[in-house]
Amino acid sequence: MAYSLPRDAFLLLEDAFNHDRPKAEVFAHAIEASITAIQDKANEYIVDKKEAIKSELYNEPRTELATKEFVRAEINGLRAEIKHDINDLRTDVKQTALLLKTLIGLTIFGLTLFNPAFVKLVELLMK
Repeated sequence: MAYSLPRDAFLLLEDAFNHDRPKAEVFAHAIEASITAIQDKANEYIVDKKEAIKSELYNEPRTELATKEFVRAEINGLRAEIKHDINDLRTDVKQTALLLKTLIGLTIFGLTLFNPAFVKLVELLMK
């Protein structure tokens, strides 16, 4: 996009060059070319920066996303841990059930043995 110097600025240049129009036009063209070159450089910088940011926004999250293989490996690891924990719990429940059965048996045996009616029954059977 070409830049055109405003008319007021051109008239000021013409006054600065003592109303020498050709010199003012050359100087005005130099200023316009400089501004156009600055705009072009700015546009190039913006495009480059835009591409760099777009690339960064596209590539950076990809490195932080979990892959299917990673997620599957984590799930399989957790499944193995859960199975191990379940087996431990089953073993603990079996041991607790055996202990409970033993305690119930001992309680019944103790209550039966110290029951006066049972003691009399045993005495009658022993005679």
